[in-house]
Amino acid sequence: MRPVHFLLLCAVLSACSGPSSPADPPSSTGSDSTGTRTSGRTFQEGKDYVVLQRVRVIDPAGFGQPVEAISFLLPRGWTLEGGVTWRVGHPCMNEAVSMRYTARSPDGAFRMDGFPVRSWQWNDDPMMLQSMQANAQGYGRTCDILPPYDAAQFVQQLFLPELGGPQVVDIARAEELGRAMEEQAQRNNAAVQAAGAGAVTFRPSAVKAHLRFPDGSAGTLLCGVDQTVLQMQNFLTGGTTGSYQCQSNFRLVMRYPPDRAEEAERIMATAIGSARVNPAWQQAVQRVFTNVGRVQQQEEAKRAAMWRETSAEIGASQQRSWEARQESQDRINTAWGQAIRGVDEWRDASGGRIELSAGYNEAWSRPDGTYLLSNDPLFDPRTALKEDWRPLEKGH
Repeated sequence: MRPVHFLLLCAVLSACSGPSSPADPPSSTGSDSTGTRTSGRTFQEGKDYVVLQRVRVIDPAGFGQPVEAISFLLPRGWTLEGGVTWRVGHPCMNEAVSMRYTARSPDGAFRMDGFPVRSWQWNDDPMMLQSMQANAQGYGRTCDILPPYDAAQFVQQLFLPELGGPQVVDIARAEELGRAMEEQAQRNNAAVQAAGAGAVTFRPSAVKAHLRFPDGSAGTLLCGVDQTVLQMQNFLTGGTTGSYQCQSNFRLVMRYPPDRAEEAERIMATAIGSARVNPAWQQAVQRVFTNVGRVQQQEEAKRAAMWRETSAEIGASQQRSWEARQESQDRINTAWGQAIRGVDEWRDASGGRIELSAGYNEAWSRPDGTYLLSNDPLFDPRTALKEDWRPLEKGH
């Protein structure tokens, strides 16, 4: 299956109209606007400690009921709008499941946008290209026909105009991330090679850019593009023809005040590193694509049946455990986070790993997936907040 990155990816162009999924409601902490007093000492959230909670991107109707698609960590108090939309009848099947969301900080200073998958195709044989274009005009049942852009070209030609044309301060390739993407692409496309359809090569690329918007705000952009190139024999010319399938699975933008860039990128890196895709949702989406091959033929009842079947196979006992363990796609998320930096890895007693905002000496977790960070050696949330917090050990 094509990976559903965080944001995935994820995944991630048009805005979703689905219901929002706010952050998990905070549990009672015993603190008020003046903070929590313990042994004569007052501890204040945001100053002495930071609480990170999971926000959840919801697919409200794809399977006949609201289903969680992905989740990731943001500071407590952030809100999340958007979700997953099924665009039944969309001419490009790869874009039929659209994930679009916006997360905002309570003070409005930070805004993080995840954009849907964008897919397009190309052929370097003029006759084949002309045939593709004629088919698109006649039937309208195809992905966009565009040159085989890499990530930097895609950002300049298509993504920046979508954002309103901000100024690019700098842009750089993320080579290490590109290598991780290539390994994933090789695994996901092994079936294509096994089919003997021709020589398949993979050309993934990823970029990080810093932006300046007309309103004076700054921004950090991350974008990845996967190219699958199939070399086929051209019987007319006697040579070979390259057929290109291109897809941007990961597009994420954080906007912030220029003087708070470091803080913004730490939050962004933590969100990426902590992202978890619901495996039941991911498998159910895959079944829609592979079992039918044409999204426009899927009625809601069929999708609902696929969801029930997939959920039963995974089992209720595992529905939350996927958040606490490293899935196969997490290596990609880790590479994206490392493209920004600003995160530290922590481990719990069971060996589970999580990447959280860098710069803190102490970290704790709760069974509900909430995390707390602090640099105050006197602060213990088990005592100060009267809650079940478990200490984490910083990785090496």
